Amino acid sequence: MAVQHTESRDRESAAAEADARVAAWKLAWLEGAKSAWATDRRTTNPHTDGLQRSAWAAGWNWAGQNPDRRAMKPERLAHPNRRYTDSSLPRTLKRAAAVGATGVTLFAITRAVRRWLRAPRVANRPALGPSNRPHRDH
Repeated sequence: MAVQHTESRDRESAAAEADARVAAWKLAWLEGAKSAWATDRRTTNPHTDGLQRSAWAAGWNWAGQNPDRRAMKPERLAHPNRRYTDSSLPRTLKRAAAVGATGVTLFAITRAVRRWLRAPRVANRPALGPSNRPHRDH
């Protein structure tokens, strides 16, 4: 069991060291990029040697070829109503129009059904003609 704990601690410490190296590299890379984007453009690498020096140089070189997008707002070239669902009408007005159209449709359907139900059934009744008139005795 003691061997397993030692191996576990070794793996954890190796992972922590790797994470620390990545964090240091990222910090140095960002410093290099920021110095390339700065107005004074410092070209001397503040790190003497090692991983941080190469990371700073990589960040500086990358930033020299790419614009600083940290504070830039994207340009809006698209039309504001570019989607089918986009509209200049307020949402409440669109909803009211949809409800109104639905109400008118339902009203028309119910009137048609009522008329159909009240209509006389021609097929079930005998045809009214001169010979089928009821006779009146007077």
